Amino acid sequence: MKKSRLPDLNNRVGQLFMIGIKGESLSSEEKKFIHSNNIGFIILFSRNFKSNYQFTKLTSEIHSMCDPPPFIFIDQEGGPIVRLGEDGSTIISHMGLAATGKKRNARRAGSIIGTEMRALGIDGVFAPVLDVNSHKENPVIGIRSFSDDPAVVAEYGYEFFLGLKKKKILGCGKHFPGHGHTVKDSHSEIPESTIDDKFMSEINLHPFKKLIDRGIDSLMTAHVHFPLISREISTFCPVITGDILRKSLNFKGVLFSDCLEMDAVKNNFSSQDIIEGIIKSTVDVSIVSHSLPLQKELLELIRSKIDEEEIPEGRIENSLERIWKLKKNMKRASIEEPKKPLNLRKKIRLERKIARESITLLKNDHGLIPLKRDRSILMIDLTQNIHLANIQNRESVNILKSIANRFFPFAECFSPEREFRITGSEKKRIIKADHILIFDYSWSGVLDKPRELLIENIFKLREDSIIICANSPYISENYTNAGTTILTYGSRNVQIEALFFILSGRSKPKGKLPVTISEKFPSGSGL
Repeated sequence: MKKSRLPDLNNRVGQLFMIGIKGESLSSEEKKFIHSNNIGFIILFSRNFKSNYQFTKLTSEIHSMCDPPPFIFIDQEGGPIVRLGEDGSTIISHMGLAATGKKRNARRAGSIIGTEMRALGIDGVFAPVLDVNSHKENPVIGIRSFSDDPAVVAEYGYEFFLGLKKKKILGCGKHFPGHGHTVKDSHSEIPESTIDDKFMSEINLHPFKKLIDRGIDSLMTAHVHFPLISREISTFCPVITGDILRKSLNFKGVLFSDCLEMDAVKNNFSSQDIIEGIIKSTVDVSIVSHSLPLQKELLELIRSKIDEEEIPEGRIENSLERIWKLKKNMKRASIEEPKKPLNLRKKIRLERKIARESITLLKNDHGLIPLKRDRSILMIDLTQNIHLANIQNRESVNILKSIANRFFPFAECFSPEREFRITGSEKKRIIKADHILIFDYSWSGVLDKPRELLIENIFKLREDSIIICANSPYISENYTNAGTTILTYGSRNVQIEALFFILSGRSKPKGKLPVTISEKFPSGSGL
């Protein structure tokens, strides 16, 4: 074997990887792999979190393992994507933040998340989402995007980034060069986006360019194929990550791949293909979130290619220099092992205030809102009857009744059968109730036929039914029979509570659509 061009190879190449771990503590095998290979980055998930006390012990141990210590990242966007569930601040979705019409709320959200992550020993957050949600049927971005307007995404994304930075947490914009104009989810397959250079430049790239110009430190790729631009998916594409990102946009920071174990990659590329694609692109850090055998295999493959001089001169050195600079400029969130649980969610009142400002009353044709406290309310919860993308990681919505009863003591709730049939007794309840609230949790604007028939049957019984779009606002376009439509942009506790503040009249609706649903309901709509 030829001698490596890089000195201290074992202590350097591991910096090019971000790995996930299996449980709530490090296994002996994981410890050995991280320590012996000087792994540069760790990503943590819900599976690694049991309590903030346990979690902080874990981050403290990880930071003690290498020199330089691994930097720890987490997906903590707010809204549907939070890894601590309701134990940490959930804020609201990016789209909900934009619906408030106040950019300072995005900075507040970043600051709240940043404060908690710093206290827990987290160094970086994979946010803000800089995808422009330009396709109504997008199954994975949706409310994770601030808007379908690239200027809005850029401004709110920058404010969110500043909020994180203020609390000394690294922000990472994603998913370059944009996952917003797709109808497939890269968690399960390769999405194809048939946009041209003009659309790419004016829509997709605009938020990334603005944040690069304003100093964002890191970005994450999208496993998306742009056939009018290149044959490769963007993560492995030198045109997109090199010519566009590094040269045209002049990005000098660290580029993370999206997880290389997502089905878009795993089902279409061998381990050899993955490493060759990473080397060909300008990705600095390869994320392998789940499998220790794959983590080992990919690390050894890149070592082998370095030793056999199959990697262009300077390719590894360039990535290492960017990584060193990132770590040098951002002091890691070093903390001592905790002696007691932390007090998180100190800003819950602000979370609730922001949530109330986001709720959008789109239609109130019958003048039903606000509802009277003494009326009987029947909530029809459709969450069990639809497919929710696994990226959502949302809490169970059995909170509906408990929250509703704080405002309306006679509120009841049921979820129709999976066959989308309504029983005779349920029909009687629908007819008898003073008000019917239908909760739809669609991720995109697509309404499947069984659910469409169910809704039609409910409206035949009660034409005054109220539609609550508790996720995608685009789905409201399908409910043409609804005289009353309300948008929440997500279903976290603070958002459901905010909804009932509006329904009860304790707060006035202030939210405005940050996307265009139709000609009738353009961006800015809201009563």
